[in-house]
Amino acid sequence: MTEQKIIAVRHLRAGGRLIPVHFSRNAGGSVAGRAVLGAQDTPILDGPDPEAVLAVLRDVIDGLLLARRTA
Repeated sequence: MTEQKIIAVRHLRAGGRLIPVHFSRNAGGSVAGRAVLGAQDTPILDGPDPEAVLAVLRDVIDGLLLARRTA
């Protein structure tokens, strides 16, 4: 996978943490949001725009963090 140019950075607060989300533009015009949970733990979500990706992340991030802790 090639490194994508970051077009925006937003932050989510979850699980007592402030999680950076790096956005890049996909070839088709949508965006990819990479949630930086750790150095090697960066789940990626695609969506039509950064706000849509953040909305999905807000809905799932607590469960995702819990799953990472128990795995």
